[in-house]
Parts: sequence; structure tokens; C-alpha cells
Amino acid sequence: MRPFNYHKPTGSVNVLLVDEDPYVANVLRQALGNDFKLKVITNGIEAMHWLEQGNYPDLIITELEIPHLDGHELIQLVRGSNLMAHLPIIVLSTQDDSSIRIECLESGADAYLTKPFNPFEVRAKARAILRRAQASMIMAS
Repeated sequence: MRPFNYHKPTGSVNVLLVDEDPYVANVLRQALGNDFKLKVITNGIEAMHWLEQGNYPDLIITELEIPHLDGHELIQLVRGSNLMAHLPIIVLSTQDDSSIRIECLESGADAYLTKPFNPFEVRAKARAILRRAQASMIMAS
């Protein structure tokens, strides 16, 4: 397991965004600013392939409705992997039904935000999740 460090130098908190909407990527790039380095992949199969090649981001942000392998399946595959199960996951989706939010959280997502979203809320949520994950890793060592 590769631990991450939230207090890395500027631009080195690596985020994998899995979303096919370029507008979402542009908004998040601007909102996350220099604190985060965003890798954008537009479908679930390519995201899993990238992860399986040993690219482990500090955080995954995913839409549920993505081509080829949806966000639910992506969460399940990440959580089922010994190498990736620790990665924090935020769902950022147009689906706002509470049963879907609950299902995602129970299957392993750390947070669920609906679109349209406040990009600064996404940044605050990402920072909070990374702080908690870092504290958990410190406690475990």
C-alpha cells in the first residue's frame, strides 16, 4: 500500500477524475488550483487500466454514469483490490436519488456530491477526506 501525504509540495496531491464531461474537468482544475494535480480519464475501463498499471492517485473523483464500466463498478473494483482499497473516493454525479447515494456510500465511496456542484465544496470535501485518510494511515503505522 502506497501511503499518500496530504501536505505534499504544491501541485503534488494527485487526483484521478473519471468523468466524460470536459466542463466538469475544467471547473475542477480551476477550483482545485495548484494544490491538486488532476488526471482526467473519460471512462471506467480506461480508469481501471490506468490504476492497474500502478498509477495510484491520492484521491479518486468519479461520475456514476460513465461509459464502458460505470462508477458503481469502478468503486467495487477499487475496494476489492488489495493495492487500491485504501484510496479515497468521491462520487460527483447527476443522480440525486437518496437510495443511490446510500448505495454508493455503503459500497465504499467516502463522499457523494450531486451535480450541479459548488467546486469549492468539492475542494473542501477532498481536503477533509485526505486529512482523515492521512490520520488513519498514521494511526495504523
